[in-house]
Formats: sequence, C-alpha cells, structure tokens
Amino acid sequence: MSLKDNVNAMKEELSAEEQFLESVIKAEGFWKKYKTLIISVATIAILALLAKVGMEYMHQKDITESNLAYNALLKDSGDTNALNSLKKSNPKLYELYLFSNSTKANDAGSLEKIATEVNDPIMKELLSYQIASLKETPAPAATTVAKEFSLLQKAYLLLKSGKMKEGDALLEQIPTNSSLRELVTTLKHYRGN
Repeated sequence: MSLKDNVNAMKEELSAEEQFLESVIKAEGFWKKYKTLIISVATIAILALLAKVGMEYMHQKDITESNLAYNALLKDSGDTNALNSLKKSNPKLYELYLFSNSTKANDAGSLEKIATEVNDPIMKELLSYQIASLKETPAPAATTVAKEFSLLQKAYLLLKSGKMKEGDALLEQIPTNSSLRELVTTLKHYRGN
C-alpha cells in the first residue's frame, strides 16, 4: 500500500467518524428541543395502555361475576345475593332473567312490575307484548315484527269473538313476505276460510 492509499483510507475513516459525531450532535439537539414532547407522548401512550388493560380486566371480572350469579340463580331462584350481584354486574342479563322467570310463571302482575324497572326499550316492548298476551288484549307495538305480532294477536282476538270480517282485514295487513305469513294462513285455514 502506498502512502497515498494510506492517506485516503485515513480521510475516509475520519470522514465516517465525523459523520457519526455530527449525527450524535444533531440527535442531542433534537432531544433537547423535543424532550418534553417525547416524554409526554410516551407517558400518554403508557397510561392509555394501562387504562385499556384495566378496563378489560374490569369487564372480564364483571362477566365472570355475572356468570357465577346467573348460574347460582339457575340452581336456586330464591338466592337474593346472586340476584343483587347479577343486577350490579350485568343489568341487561338481570332484566332478561326477571323477564324469563315471570314469563314462565305466566304472571301479568309481576311482568307489569318488571316493566317499570326495565330500561331497555326492546325489553319494554317485549314486556308490554307479553302482558297484553296474558291479558288477551291488543298489544301496543313499535317495531315491524312486534307490529305484525300485534296485528296477528288482534286478529286472533277478533276471530275468537266472532268478528270474522274485522279479523280478516287485520290478517291481510300482514305482508306476504313476513315470517308470520304461515301463521296467518294456518289461522285462516282452521277457522274455515
């Protein structure tokens, strides 16, 4: 190797070290300028991650607690501790459990009591429909399916009381593509039409 090659190799080596030092100095300047922002963003990210993990843990705990309470209620429907635990950990499942038990008992009074406590609009509608069914009165309805059930129920009550034309008129209001259409056809068939 000649002296000229050695000098060129030294220059390249110094140039590489110089570039490294230059990048370290730039990084240090960047760190000094944005240190608080970087620390803030990192802290927020860590806190968000911890919050997410904590919320998932609490959700899982509520699910486990409500499952245990529900299983206890299935074994012993008189267990008030399990009922209160279910109400606290999973209010929707609590409402569904009350609805299910009252429906099995065919008790319109207990269903009316539950209807005052329920917050879910779909559950309220199911309760009002079930109460009307037990009392054999027309049910108020809001959704399409409930309206169709209500029409079917009103028509049945009219047909039962001998008002055939009014009952038929209500049955005709149920669309042909309805899932209840088969029941409508059966109801018409068994009354003689």
